[in-house]
Amino acid sequence: MFGHPSAAALLFSLLVFCACTRNRDIEGSGDNAAAEHAEALQKAEQVADKVREKARRSEKKEGSQDLVKDDVSVKTNPEGYPVIEQTGEASRYAKSFQGKKTANGEKFDQKKLTAAHPALPLGTKATVTNLENGKSVDVRINDRGPYVKGRDIDLSPSAAKALDITKNGIAPVKIEAQLPPTETSDTSESSSASEKTTREK
Repeated sequence: MFGHPSAAALLFSLLVFCACTRNRDIEGSGDNAAAEHAEALQKAEQVADKVREKARRSEKKEGSQDLVKDDVSVKTNPEGYPVIEQTGEASRYAKSFQGKKTANGEKFDQKKLTAAHPALPLGTKATVTNLENGKSVDVRINDRGPYVKGRDIDLSPSAAKALDITKNGIAPVKIEAQLPPTETSDTSESSSASEKTTREK
């Protein structure tokens, strides 16, 4: 007849069980993270295709305003999340749009760092860099547009000022956009502040 297991044996068994469980949890977390990153990358590629198509149509109409070769790609940031990178031309809203409703329903505020883009999901945060002087600004996409031929992003007056884009000017820019966590691919073209009219005076 066997005696009762010693306390040391019970403790050892418990430690082994905990270690195995923890390893399984870690492996499961790693699998989940990998799946999330793969899904995020897939969504980014889908959005990038839409951005690329809009840019292709826009570049055909640029003419003398073709300041930089339009290009769209998907890269990965240091945290491993996808970033949609686009080069193109930026312009700015006219101040007359102050207070008008944007595509996401909020009122346009020229003092805020916001922008209109034809394809990036509303709520997207993007860093826009003026390729002529290297200045950058972080904006939030809250509207659709621009509808002026050959332009790829419309910046609020405050955002344009941060990049030293003059009142009547345009500038070649790089846009680095990270999609919002709950990306819904809302690419509605409707907007009270972005009706198909020229934003520049």
